[in-house]
Amino acid sequence: MLFLFSYGICVISVSNLLLYLNYRTLGYSWRAVFSFILSAPELYLMGISLAVLFILIFDLFPSRFPFS
Repeated sequence: MLFLFSYGICVISVSNLLLYLNYRTLGYSWRAVFSFILSAPELYLMGISLAVLFILIFDLFPSRFPFS
């Protein structure tokens, strides 16, 4: 369940970040667009969700303890 939730958050945040590139067609400079993207909360959501996906996919937490 956690995998599906963080995958959905990752897809939504990446698609929003790609949509922010449309500000370039409105006449904003690359510097303004990238500074806006760096300050957007979607960038941090993407990073957190990618970290959770990495932990879940590569199974960094054991599913059960060996001496239980």
